[in-house]
Amino acid sequence: MKDREEEIQSLVEDCVIAHQEIILVKLIAKLEQEYKELAKLATLGEYRDNWTHRELLDFVTYET
Repeated sequence: MKDREEEIQSLVEDCVIAHQEIILVKLIAKLEQEYKELAKLATLGEYRDNWTHRELLDFVTYET
């Protein structure tokens, strides 16, 4: 995992140096959207945006 973290750190540094922070913003937004899609699938549509990750895990563990 350490190698992957170093690759990500390098990507972030390169974006900042090149003043291309928008790339990071788009990546984070895409990850958030994909997380929500997976959460909705895992909870059969019950997931709500205000849930914490722990609440999601508890719901999947105890309610499905």
